[in-house]
Amino acid sequence: MSPRFPLAFFSKVAVIVNIGYLISTLFLFITWLKIPRDIAQFIAVMGLELAPLMNLFFALVLLIQLHQKKVINLPPWQTIFNLSMLLIQIGLLFI
Repeated sequence: MSPRFPLAFFSKVAVIVNIGYLISTLFLFITWLKIPRDIAQFIAVMGLELAPLMNLFFALVLLIQLHQKKVINLPPWQTIFNLSMLLIQIGLLFI
């Protein structure tokens, strides 16, 4: 395993669940869209419950690696996307 494995793994999983988060919030605002109940429940759990947790894990691992002054070999868009989604999720928590 490479030394960047945990950060790269958490980043990729966070991107996937953040897309689920965006889809689940889209389902909340578009009521005419009818999808099967099982798929809606899967996307809701993945997006609304796993996305904030994975974003926190990603931010924590990123903070630890920055504190240890390790080189971060991630595409910048993944880091920006995941951290911005974490800020959006924290903001929506208090609304």
